Amino acid sequence: MIPALPLLVALSVSVAPAEGLLPGGEFSPGWSRADETEQFGPSDLYNHINGGAELFLELGFEQLTVARYRAGDDELVAELYRMTDPLAALGIYLSKCHEETPDPALGERHTVGRYQLVLVRGRYLLILDNRSGKEALRPVLRAAAADTAGRLPAHAPVAPFEVLPTADRVPGSLRLIRGPLGLQSVVTLGPGDILQLDGKVAVSAAYRGGDGGTLARIVVTYDDAAQARAALAHLDEHLDPHLHPVSHSAGRLVYRDWSERFGEVIVEGARLRITTGLVQPPAGSPDE
Repeated sequence: MIPALPLLVALSVSVAPAEGLLPGGEFSPGWSRADETEQFGPSDLYNHINGGAELFLELGFEQLTVARYRAGDDELVAELYRMTDPLAALGIYLSKCHEETPDPALGERHTVGRYQLVLVRGRYLLILDNRSGKEALRPVLRAAAADTAGRLPAHAPVAPFEVLPTADRVPGSLRLIRGPLGLQSVVTLGPGDILQLDGKVAVSAAYRGGDGGTLARIVVTYDDAAQARAALAHLDEHLDPHLHPVSHSAGRLVYRDWSERFGEVIVEGARLRITTGLVQPPAGSPDE
């Protein structure tokens, strides 16, 4: 369960507005910004996102700015999320885009369809909604995204997935995990912060298995090897009751799940490497 966040004072005091990062209305002929922008902080994000705010808060959210643009009967809604860091923004982006479908004319990392464009740059995430789904408005989405990208601060690239193998990786399956909610979208291992992430970022991806099924691989990097071993011991002690230990030691845990597939958790220095969905027990376990 995600811990309750302290209530913030008025948003105008706690975080500075970001209207200047969104287009003023000149990004495409005939379009203008309508009404005032809306601002949301961590304490009231639920008022804008019904049922989806938890993942933003878990990954690290600071501020949302919402603006609406109109041209005749057409409307475009722009949401600019300022996250705590680039990994938080990338984590939300990956959870929304799945397999990316970029527009070659737009340089920033993004994915676009008829109804929505999602773009990430540094710690900012931009979501543009084309409510009508008109294909003719796709160039407008691109123009608004390009205008916003040009206003966002420069950033250094992040490459958190280098610790994961690339062979047999399922496209669009990369995920960043910073707490129980993100982990449960990949696998259920136990209650609460079962991997003792404490804000650290785990990386995950799906892989094609030899039997035509799918495996999941998760890598967590801790501050040192002692933390990694402690996390494994905590997992071993609090393993979900639907998972049955097959073998365990100070550096390795093998379990069998409800579907008779296997999972393996290994300490490698300061890292935990987790593999789930194995059809056969891993080498060296008693069921092998």
